[in-house]
Amino acid sequence: MTDLPTHALPPGARIAALVVLLAAAGFVASSAYTGDSARAVRYECGDGERFSVDYLAGHVRLRTGAGVFALAGEQEGDAARYTDGHTAFWIEGEKAMLERPGLAMPADCRAAPETL
Repeated sequence: MTDLPTHALPPGARIAALVVLLAAAGFVASSAYTGDSARAVRYECGDGERFSVDYLAGHVRLRTGAGVFALAGEQEGDAARYTDGHTAFWIEGEKAMLERPGLAMPADCRAAPETL
């Protein structure tokens, strides 16, 4: 018979400790990923599509239903274009455009009222 150490936790306590550890790790990972965001804006398009953009120094983080994309930017006056070579996000004044390979461009995209 194997002798168990006297400091071993009962099975229920081990499971509870594991759950707490995993929850804490998830919280740290999610806050580290979004903690550098300077400004987040949610966009809504006339065709019902929605996406959000985190504006960072020199680039944006675009979040769509297909995933999260890091796009490098170029700005000229009131207009800016951000791209990774495949996906592109354009903004000029209050209008925004989203260009993705193989997908139609959503029409009439603007910042949602609660993010203005």
